[in-house]
Amino acid sequence: MHKGLKRSLFSLYMAYFADYLTWGVAIAFLAVYITTKTTPFANLYWKPEVALGMAYAAFPIGEIIGSPILGDLSDWIGRKKVLIWGFWGSIFCMLLCAYTLWVGNFALFLVAQLLVGFFSGKQAMAQAAIVESDVGSKAQKLAFLSVIGGVSWVLGPFLGGLVMTQWFLSYGGYIWPSLVAALIYFLSLLFTQWFFVDTYKPSNPHLGALKFLRSIGDVFALTYREKLFSIFLINLLGWYLLIVALSNFLIERFHITDAQVGFYNSYLSLCFTVGGVIGTAWLLRRHRAKNILFWSLLVGSVGLFLFYNADQLVDIWTYLAIPAITEAWIYPAYQTVLSDHTGEQNQGKIFGLVGATNGGCQFVASMILAGITSAKCILVAALLFLCSAALLPIFIRKKKAA
Repeated sequence: MHKGLKRSLFSLYMAYFADYLTWGVAIAFLAVYITTKTTPFANLYWKPEVALGMAYAAFPIGEIIGSPILGDLSDWIGRKKVLIWGFWGSIFCMLLCAYTLWVGNFALFLVAQLLVGFFSGKQAMAQAAIVESDVGSKAQKLAFLSVIGGVSWVLGPFLGGLVMTQWFLSYGGYIWPSLVAALIYFLSLLFTQWFFVDTYKPSNPHLGALKFLRSIGDVFALTYREKLFSIFLINLLGWYLLIVALSNFLIERFHITDAQVGFYNSYLSLCFTVGGVIGTAWLLRRHRAKNILFWSLLVGSVGLFLFYNADQLVDIWTYLAIPAITEAWIYPAYQTVLSDHTGEQNQGKIFGLVGATNGGCQFVASMILAGITSAKCILVAALLFLCSAALLPIFIRKKKAA
């Protein structure tokens, strides 16, 4: 029985890994598809920079819509059903992306990107099912997601790059990353079908359209009831500001090459992965999630302030590692506390909100970067981390008093 539970948990981690890996395999190359001279799109309708921004925005917008809907749907009819159909949706969308790149239809490509983001919302029920699994502690299991995310961020672009070589490009152009992504989704679908045992008892297996629409409204009402969610959002926006501003910041301040930019982005992912390993193996195993939040946020904000003020490239190694490692603890710790505060029948809802928040923060961070310099983005990120740390004790005390 214990072996079966481990296999079930493994299939859920594979489902989570598949979404992050395919993002790196296919979506990370949007700039190559759109802004290069060899773009397959005959008509972009806008300037390449504007078209690229729209393509990047389509995915998080889809995630904002899909995460709460699919998460809530899994509360109603069960995790496995929604996961399986979500995988079929992701496979179809990636094949649609490959088709649009083949025929050069940019408008349809934007629709495909939106749908890819929508079906990536199935991460919500994968996370809810991971929390509900009887193997290990909740905080450890969520911390391990940081390890999976970090590994996939490093591995995804590398795997995508392998099928962007001249040999592959001469036989189909830019369709191959999307086809590889579809294959990854299909393999994960098989793992889910074979190994995942859904122990969750659906609240209403007979779905009614009107009641479900009302329930979707209840999803967003959780953001008001769970006051802690607002400071989780503040921290997450700070983290995405660091991610979107990092490359421009390094180029403008230190005049590094494109290759070095990619190296430092991989280093950020590696530090995040190391932080996830520490959180899984020790920190979140030994300490309660809410007990590490304040100090992790404080240390992360200090690291960001140091990074903002850095004037030598050698300092970046340390200053960039601090917020990356601590965020690998902060993210699962916030998820754990939010999950603890939420009823068993609303786990899909709360993780759906987490997924929607991820998409929303990616979108907002990109908009902020379009309006201010990358250095100011780093400063704002540091202030947001600090603000989240300052507000945390207030909200925790209010929750205890309630």
